[in-house]
Amino acid sequence: MKGFGRFLRRNTIALLALFLALSGTTYAAATALAPNSVGTKQLKKSAVTNAKIAKNAVTGAKVKDNSLTGADVLESKLGKVPSATAADMVGGSTVKSFVATVASGGAAATVLDLNGLIVTLTCTGGNLVFVANNNSGENAQLRFEGHGNTNGPFDNGSSNLTATSNFALNEAENIGSGSAHYVRANGTGVSATYGWRNDALGTGGPVACRVFGFAVSG
Repeated sequence: MKGFGRFLRRNTIALLALFLALSGTTYAAATALAPNSVGTKQLKKSAVTNAKIAKNAVTGAKVKDNSLTGADVLESKLGKVPSATAADMVGGSTVKSFVATVASGGAAATVLDLNGLIVTLTCTGGNLVFVANNNSGENAQLRFEGHGNTNGPFDNGSSNLTATSNFALNEAENIGSGSAHYVRANGTGVSATYGWRNDALGTGGPVACRVFGFAVSG
């Protein structure tokens, strides 16, 4: 009988161990999370760290449109913006910068060609001249003013600007700054602000005629 009691105890313990093992497996299977069942509410605060996110796991397609703001972007990590072209659209208007240099006696250069307004630069005998023309094929008007380093302020204009008008925007001044306003019969136009000079820019190099500035067309 004693031997039978020991046999019974051993088998009882073995069956109990097997039952507990199977119960644990069943419990684990019963408590396994269903796919896509973990959401924001199930995550503990600060549970997801950078180290737990796989590289390239978060892509643009996984970010809600317009959910990121300037405060969310680390500017120092942004790449260099590709160089802009000479003309860009700003608020529905075309903005264009310009720089032109002509050596004394050199060929004429086109300073600006925008919405029918043509401005060209020549440097004959060291004297700077840049003129405005209208190549839009319709009536246009021009108004300009400036300040030269010799004779001071000036202003002029034309109520009938044509392709052969040749209005000198620098009024025979070799150094100065000014602005011009051009309007076409269709109601569009160009406003330009510029400077000009015919020196060596203080470098001791050859003297050249230069015009530089920007224009807005709309």
